[in-house]
Amino acid sequence: MEFIFIIIISFFISFTWIYYFKLIDLFETEKKYYIVVTFILGTLSPYIIFFLDDHVLHPLGVSNSGNAFLSFLYYTFGIGLVEEIVKCLPLLFMLAFFKKAINEPLDYIKYICISALGFAFGENILYAVMYGHHILVGRSILTVPAHMFFSTLFIYGVIEYKYYNKHIGHLFKYLLIGILAHGIYDFLLDFDVATIGIILNIIFFLLTVSAFSRILNNAINTSPFYTPKKVIDQEKVRKNLMFFYIPLLAIILYLTTTHKNTETALSVYFGLIFYKFTILFVLIVRLSRFTIVPQLVKKIPFEFPFYYKPTPDRNDLHLLFGLLTVRGESYNEAAIAHLYEEEIKVIPVSSQKKYLHKTHEGIIISKISVKETSLYILKLFLDESKTTFKHYILQAKTAGVSHTIEDDPIVSLNKSDKNDKEKLVFIEWVILKKK
Repeated sequence: MEFIFIIIISFFISFTWIYYFKLIDLFETEKKYYIVVTFILGTLSPYIIFFLDDHVLHPLGVSNSGNAFLSFLYYTFGIGLVEEIVKCLPLLFMLAFFKKAINEPLDYIKYICISALGFAFGENILYAVMYGHHILVGRSILTVPAHMFFSTLFIYGVIEYKYYNKHIGHLFKYLLIGILAHGIYDFLLDFDVATIGIILNIIFFLLTVSAFSRILNNAINTSPFYTPKKVIDQEKVRKNLMFFYIPLLAIILYLTTTHKNTETALSVYFGLIFYKFTILFVLIVRLSRFTIVPQLVKKIPFEFPFYYKPTPDRNDLHLLFGLLTVRGESYNEAAIAHLYEEEIKVIPVSSQKKYLHKTHEGIIISKISVKETSLYILKLFLDESKTTFKHYILQAKTAGVSHTIEDDPIVSLNKSDKNDKEKLVFIEWVILKKK
């Protein structure tokens, strides 16, 4: 029975992140058949690793050693290189036999991540059987996402070369970065001074969260199927990830309590409370926040997924009692995007403002980006016959109260500066309400 629970829990850990890709894949959904095939192939891929270990690497003397430098080389090339190539095989299979399945930048990331999730599924079962299901707490929060991060870095050079007109050298650069990232992560897990190794490992993991988030954002922004009507609903992403994670962690902790000794159970509980839940919070929040601006491609950062912000916005999500702010767009743009090309009411927030005077009808006709900020063009009707109108620019409110009790968005009504078209002249705050 315990083995069955291990299989079920391991599967739902991977399924959580497969569902995540369903939530962020805005413009073209994938056939379930393709996803299932890729996951199954990924699940089988660890057996290739076992074969190579038994018949190639070990006979050649490639293994871990007491020497730190040689151990690093082993984890980088004996494990990192081999595992990333193996996880790439299901993607190559899809490219060879289902070419239509991969037709936008995000598809490369999605399919190699699904392959990595299949790999992690098989690996989680193996480790849980060997060491106990309590290790799935840490693996679900750190190791499983890390598998996706490394594989994404490994393949990102292909995306840059194909879609962003980068030099072929970028392809090999990211292949090496993906391998090194995998090697560093595994090496730190086995670092001699356990506490230092754990701390450095967490720091490194958080850095890869930022890189993964930026790569996803770049891929979404450069989709050939882009439409302004669709944006990622960050609240929906967060709620769904927590909906999966909380029961999973609760079940693992329950099984640990009933099947293991009290010391092991307490260790898992305190580890989750003191730092793993914080990491999970940062992971979920950062990977839900995207700036959807067509064709915007930004450099992959070397930064933490949070930072110090002297004056946080109301919509920001914080750590350490507000000391740190999780990076990413704080405003949920979905509220405005859902009104795109819909007939709406434009309601002045303040009765003291004398520009609009009253509620007007209008329609959002287009979306533009200025200095990496998403803006919307509003066609505002000035009479009931809708024959007279003016165009204004709407910008999301990111500080203070950003929506009404009914969840109608509050935005700024602006016009362009006559001398600088990229500069906005604020008019007043308005509420957008669907008719």
